[in-house]
Amino acid sequence: MRRLHSPPTHRRAVLWVILACLVALTTAPVAATAEMVRVTGRAVLAPNDIPGSRRRALEDALYLAAMKGGADVDAFSAVDMGVLTADSILLRASTRIVDFAVVDEFRGQSQYEVTIDAYVGEQPQLGCAARPDLALTVGVPKLRTTQQVPHWIDEALKMAHDETVNVLRGAANVRLADSTISLAPKAEVASRVADGFDYQSLLTGKAPRQGGGTLPREARGLHLSWSAQSASARAERVVVTLEARIVDPAAPSRTRNLKLQKTVTLTPDTPWRALNVLASKDWDSTAKDLSRSFGKSLATWLEQSACAPLVANLAAAGKGRYRVDLGTRDGLTRQSLAFVDGGQSAWTVLRVVELGASSAIVAPMNLDRAPSGLAGTQVHFNDRR
Repeated sequence: MRRLHSPPTHRRAVLWVILACLVALTTAPVAATAEMVRVTGRAVLAPNDIPGSRRRALEDALYLAAMKGGADVDAFSAVDMGVLTADSILLRASTRIVDFAVVDEFRGQSQYEVTIDAYVGEQPQLGCAARPDLALTVGVPKLRTTQQVPHWIDEALKMAHDETVNVLRGAANVRLADSTISLAPKAEVASRVADGFDYQSLLTGKAPRQGGGTLPREARGLHLSWSAQSASARAERVVVTLEARIVDPAAPSRTRNLKLQKTVTLTPDTPWRALNVLASKDWDSTAKDLSRSFGKSLATWLEQSACAPLVANLAAAGKGRYRVDLGTRDGLTRQSLAFVDGGQSAWTVLRVVELGASSAIVAPMNLDRAPSGLAGTQVHFNDRR
């Protein structure tokens, strides 16, 4: 009997049709970061080798997961002495499996099935996409001046504070709300001077602004502390210091501080100086100078804080569970992933199992592969959507 062979051109046409189908079915854009896929691998059941059947089903699942993340398809022909001898297709995963966990197993009469959740992709790229605005409650400012500065400096600092806050309202990804709450640290509020003996109150007849109430636990506040000092009462320069503090009662570890300083030149000590003070010229110019300088630096700092990478330290919260001081207000969702860089070892992936406004509970996706002693380890969250 004579065996019939398809013409080479026909075989190549069929192969390219198969290739097109494979590309359509198995290729996908390569993920810029890890994403979760659920797949089921299958293997023929060998009654005398159940562990082997399970291993082959797991290998099939891992292969399918890698294909879900994208595939590279290469086709080539083998030619011998000008004669086509074979056509081949090479299918390779274009992503790697970062981590996986077995979620279900089934042993049937003829096959073994293993279903896994796998994270495929590359090292996460942290950014500010889809992040909620940084909401801050602006507390009552703390104003401190020495006896050597002109008495009107106190009023100039108040004006500078109000104008600086107005500048900050234009910062990207930041929302500010005014309040009468004092956010000054307790050590800063404490004073041995009896009430009514405030230096500026005695000179101006105005009592310093006091704050009432407390900051809600899940809220974050912005405390600005202003101080001014000079070498002598006749000095033509005053050094103004602004200390900014992001207060976070629910997550003290995420408190941030910034210190700025600027030297302000006053009107020379002449008769014109008294006229300038009475006409509020020095007050206005000093306040505007401070708000322009400090406002720009503070706005940049707040914008960086709003888009800072989501990084936290793991705190033990039960067997295989860890707490982080990050929550929905920081942009975490149930789909957020935390990555622990093991250095020379593979990445460890943690998923969110409990989620609150300012904290979350995470657990390793695969406890068997997670290293021991994760408490205190720093994790990076993938905040891309």
